[in-house]
Amino acid sequence: MRAIITLFWANPGTVPPPGVETLPDGRTWWCCTLLDYSHPEELAIRAAHAPPYVLGSGWSQGWTPVLAPPKRWSGARKAQTRRRNLRRRLEAAVPLFAGQFEAEELARRPGYFDAQTIEAENVRSAQEKNR
Repeated sequence: MRAIITLFWANPGTVPPPGVETLPDGRTWWCCTLLDYSHPEELAIRAAHAPPYVLGSGWSQGWTPVLAPPKRWSGARKAQTRRRNLRRRLEAAVPLFAGQFEAEELARRPGYFDAQTIEAENVRSAQEKNR
């Protein structure tokens, strides 16, 4: 797991002392990205490279995990799963008429079971999320 370790100004009511060069956010004094996070490694890197500071002076240490983006199902996989689940539920509820009801449901909601429509919806929701 990757992580970002930081030394930042944690007192919300004040600003960092004058003369301290911070990153563009105005509150971070020092930042380091660890490609393979382990606690002893973090402590060694902080001891060797982090600027000295006094405990209780307003500066605080922190770390943030850098997580991989979630894996998404393809439209074809999602459509196949939706059809399979529909068939399974119909077989359990009305086994004699499952084929007929499945055909009716596929005709009634073709977009819900179509891989291309699902892909288009995934792209649209990703664009809205990034706004």
